[in-house]
Amino acid sequence: MTKEQQEALLGRILFYLQRGERFVTLVDARQLWSVSAELREQQWLFLRQHEVLMRQWAMGIAVLINSPSVALMVRVLVHRIKPKVVPYSVLSSWPAAVSWAAERLDGNGLREHALRVRQSLGASPDGRMWVEPLGVTHGAGAVRPPPERRPKW
Repeated sequence: MTKEQQEALLGRILFYLQRGERFVTLVDARQLWSVSAELREQQWLFLRQHEVLMRQWAMGIAVLINSPSVALMVRVLVHRIKPKVVPYSVLSSWPAAVSWAAERLDGNGLREHALRVRQSLGASPDGRMWVEPLGVTHGAGAVRPPPERRPKW
């Protein structure tokens, strides 16, 4: 992940924080195999700077990671923050991450939203996606549409 890619990700999260609506973040970082010290520090600073908003609006963060070393780095990063800002989970499969995110919504009284997440982002029993996540394209330059063009749930 480049510094610019991480800044875009953190900017997207900040957009949702400033919207003043509760949300769950699901980050697909399965193609990420390392995170520099600079990027880890940038993540830590972001969580610290926006701690109040995170506690108020973020119901959880699910991160999909294939690399055991990157998963460990994420856990260490979150462990540095005392007390923990928001619930989080580091997972290696899309169905597990979707399930975790939906459970966070459901557990926070947003049952309809949880159902929508399961229906639109869920997977078939063999792990294939029923539908691609909103606006996701594959390969180099994969992007999502800007937040203002995504439907509100």
